[in-house]
Amino acid sequence: ASGEPWTPSKIIRRLGLEINDPSSIYYWCAKNDIPVFSPAITDGSIGDMVFFHSFNNPGFIIDLVGDIRNINMMAMKAKHTGAI
Repeated sequence: ASGEPWTPSKIIRRLGLEINDPSSIYYWCAKNDIPVFSPAITDGSIGDMVFFHSFNNPGFIIDLVGDIRNINMMAMKAKHTGAI
């Protein structure tokens, strides 16, 4: 992952694919290519794990602005919009 920024939505998609659990909403979103936007993903345990990983393995970059750009572009291009 060195040099390639990951957005929180890309991390969530990867988690959904890896968890392979039909009871998970992330699983179904990943399977149906539905983005999940959650900038707060780094606030808890996952943020701690990213810190510990990056401490010994520099190069893993989380791009929060990339998700802001993506969600705004989706809204601007959409014929109909909605959010939960």
